[in-house]
Amino acid sequence: MSEHPSEKPTEPIYQETKPLPPRPPQPPEPPRPARETRAMRPSKPPANYQQQYDYDRPTPPPAHVPGRKSRLTAGLLGILLGVVGAHRFYLGYKGLGWVMLLITAVSLGNAWFVPAIWGAIEGVLFLVMRKGYWSVDAKHRPLQW
Repeated sequence: MSEHPSEKPTEPIYQETKPLPPRPPQPPEPPRPARETRAMRPSKPPANYQQQYDYDRPTPPPAHVPGRKSRLTAGLLGILLGVVGAHRFYLGYKGLGWVMLLITAVSLGNAWFVPAIWGAIEGVLFLVMRKGYWSVDAKHRPLQW
């Protein structure tokens, strides 16, 4: 009778190795003394100290500043007259204003809905967003209400 290859004894795949020697015991570390930091020290102002500024409260928005553009005006111009880019001209972005106006003029009014939707979306963004691109004019001055 012939032996089938699966019936032949096989050599072990992994050879047994010697176990590693045990690690030498480490001496325990002595406890470190607690280090005092500024955060742990109680903060007491000097007796003659008068607080001049209240850093805990946010500063209120400044009153109306002449020369700054209005967020409300830009938003309403975008919603109502965005088809001709009026909000972009108002904020000083003349290049984008001309692009919106030229889309309407070159298409003879047939593509009026493209700058109209574009202007309406931008008008809402000028009204809603308080940070980033939608909150400043072309000279990077913040918009006011």
